[in-house]
Amino acid sequence: MKKIIVTGGRGFIGSHFVDAALGAGHKILDIDKITYAASHKLPWDENENYRHLREDISEISHIPSCDVVVNFAAESHVDNSIKSSDVFVKSNFYGVHNLLELVRGKPEYERPLFFQISTDEVYGDALSGMFTENAVLSPSNPYSATKAAAEMLIRAYGRTYGLDFLITRTSNNYGERQYEEKLIPKCINNLREDKKIPVHGDGSYIRD
Repeated sequence: MKKIIVTGGRGFIGSHFVDAALGAGHKILDIDKITYAASHKLPWDENENYRHLREDISEISHIPSCDVVVNFAAESHVDNSIKSSDVFVKSNFYGVHNLLELVRGKPEYERPLFFQISTDEVYGDALSGMFTENAVLSPSNPYSATKAAAEMLIRAYGRTYGLDFLITRTSNNYGERQYEEKLIPKCINNLREDKKIPVHGDGSYIRD
């Protein structure tokens, strides 16, 4: 059994990770301030290995001893970031900075692995072919810029302070508990209600 701190575990992707981790017998502390897109009730709320702390990752002053910090917490809707980017900078960049500082402040032998959940959006637009993990980051909107900036900060902390980290870049996730502003659930809901589906650009864009 490992002690895992999950941030954003009440959100769409984070909640599926928490479900899987609890199923594997791990102990979870879930730090989630519960934004508009979070789940207020989940089946494992009474699980003895699960505890929820309703806090903002950019404002917390302590994280308990653990083996891994998995950071799902983020503002993630591109359209919202274009309308107003302040909350994206606070959560996606300053939140990561605060978590890194809390990890760095621990004795080296107690520092957990820092696991950042990033996004393929950091690559920008693919005009041809496909990206590899070594491709240059070229974010094209405020959301992806804050996620790319967080990645750079994590790498710098790894180099400067010796923090152990992993970064994954997820792509076009969809499924149960996803908030309906996202593309797939929005299209499904509109089809159910016999409404037109929103089209971005000229309709020629392609997603995997």
